[in-house]
Amino acid sequence: MQCRSALMKIDAKRTGELPERDRGELEEHLRTCASCDDSLHDVELLARAARTLTVAPPRSCRAMLCDRFDAVDVDGERVWVAFSDRGLTMIHAGGSEEEFRSRYCDRLDRGLEPDTLPEKLARQVSAALTGAGVDKPAIDFGEATEFERAVLEILTRIPRGEVRTYSWVAQQAGRPGAIRAVGNICARNVLPFVVPCHRVVPASGGIGNYAFGSPMKKELLSREGVPVDSLLDLGRRGIRYIGSKTTRIFCFPTCRDALRIREDNRVDFRDAGDAAEKGFRPCRRCQPVAA
Repeated sequence: MQCRSALMKIDAKRTGELPERDRGELEEHLRTCASCDDSLHDVELLARAARTLTVAPPRSCRAMLCDRFDAVDVDGERVWVAFSDRGLTMIHAGGSEEEFRSRYCDRLDRGLEPDTLPEKLARQVSAALTGAGVDKPAIDFGEATEFERAVLEILTRIPRGEVRTYSWVAQQAGRPGAIRAVGNICARNVLPFVVPCHRVVPASGGIGNYAFGSPMKKELLSREGVPVDSLLDLGRRGIRYIGSKTTRIFCFPTCRDALRIREDNRVDFRDAGDAAEKGFRPCRRCQPVAA
């Protein structure tokens, strides 16, 4: 399939109107063409924006449609938390109550009223901030697109104390070419800490950027048990994966199986191809080469 033909069929795929015979061909093209795959995400965002343009009432009226919010203090740091009956809707560290209300209305087109945060949600926010992690966070995804929701749910499944790459997340979401789109979703994440976008790092090494700054990202990862200094050192040396001579398996450096490899059994790899050429297979647990 050529790009021109693919772009003409993208919206039909989004709405579910694309015939079955064309869907497989388009999906195969999207897996190999990053530009068209990004276009699919852009069309999803445009369609959502168009819906809000046709039905959105004035801001004064939107403010009457309210969720609830509360403030949580964790280790002396104030965190603003918004929630609905379905779960958490937004988290923001620092700033004033007025700033948080304004941010919420701008991002989610709803107002906020003060209320007591349910104990279950308060425990999840506190656990996320202190490094204990949250296995199954209660989240209200609201108007997120299908792809946005898939990415955010994948982030919640990255184990505490481990990191994955943006390309890995894209592969897990079934759109390996959508690396830029994954990065944008992480950057716009309104539920940081609980939806741990801080556990996603560049494939090129290092820990990358973060909405609250790289020092905060480093602190969050350290609280969770990630050996950040070791990870940074590997990145500087171009090492992306760690293998074991005894099992002939290679992993992400933060995989708990990789951390158990004895130094004399350890093999460093610059990429998955290097590992495969030397007869190593990918770890089934951390899936360095995602299925």
